[in-house]
Amino acid sequence: MSGLNEEDLKKHVKDKDTWLRFAYLVVFGVAFYLSILLTFATSIFQFLAKLFSGSSFEGLAEFGGNVATYQSQVTRYLTFASDEKPFPFAPFPTRNP
Repeated sequence: MSGLNEEDLKKHVKDKDTWLRFAYLVVFGVAFYLSILLTFATSIFQFLAKLFSGSSFEGLAEFGGNVATYQSQVTRYLTFASDEKPFPFAPFPTRNP
């Protein structure tokens, strides 16, 4: 950031794309938090299934993997490692066979 002058700073602060990105950061931050709660609920349900039936639910395990992929996509977007917006602006991730 060397050589940043006052004019550049004013231009960057007024950039609408940057502020729009901030709005997306807030929305995806909330989505990430909710996905953590969903992951926790899924893991508790899987634990109870294993405890009472002796096995976990395969479909729910796959869903958990999809949520983990989604969380990865959100994290990459939040940290500016990617400019691709995750679900709902893209299809919800699915595991590759």
